[in-house]
Amino acid sequence: MIANLTLDGQSVRTDLSAGVSLGIAISNDGRHPRFFVDQAARFSPLNAGDFTGRVCQGGSCNADIVEFIPHCHGTHTEGFGHVSETHDPVDSTINNAFYSARLVTIRPDQTDRHGSPLLSADDLADHLDGKALIIRTLPNDSSKCWRDYSRSPSYPILSEDAMRQVAEAGVQHLLIDTPSIDAADDPSLRLHRLFWQMDADRSLPPSSRRSATLTEMIFVPDHVKDGSYLIHLGLSTLVSDATPSCPTLFELT
Repeated sequence: MIANLTLDGQSVRTDLSAGVSLGIAISNDGRHPRFFVDQAARFSPLNAGDFTGRVCQGGSCNADIVEFIPHCHGTHTEGFGHVSETHDPVDSTINNAFYSARLVTIRPDQTDRHGSPLLSADDLADHLDGKALIIRTLPNDSSKCWRDYSRSPSYPILSEDAMRQVAEAGVQHLLIDTPSIDAADDPSLRLHRLFWQMDADRSLPPSSRRSATLTEMIFVPDHVKDGSYLIHLGLSTLVSDATPSCPTLFELT
């Protein structure tokens, strides 16, 4: 399905049948990421009266009860309600659109004072020209798809200067292959607040940042090259401050 589009004032061409998924599956075998919690997502059969949601146990169909935490168990997209008293849900209207995106791969060569690998403002300076910024960190092994982050080395985070730069450049959608843009032991979530430009005196973002989103715990396959893309965020219909998502990248020609 070839589409000819005008994107940010330029004519581009893409194959909408050849998207690359950046979402990580949540399966009942426990082979999915875990962050901030010990337990895996839980799948159990629905039981109601004489009905059982397992064909192998005599039920007429399979029906699962699924217990999971969007923030902790897989790819998810957050809105500013994640850090606001108002607990606003992710803006669902953004799911109607495709966005220009830039994919950049970074191997951090600095650490912060706690030893976390650090993505600097210089690492990102030349990649802020799209509505969406996708960050793939190195090393990029497939264990990101089932890693228990409490038993793994510290993951990369952005420096405060880098995050200010991202917000000031007008990047509306930031996607990263780590479980959080903040360190797990940072209770203030200062980088989240910098992204939405919510300082100590501001309980809500400025209007220009209220539709901005963070998507965490993606996985970008090695065969996908750095560069410019079209992206659809693929939000679920779960209404909350974070919702499961499956972003899809489309190559531009």
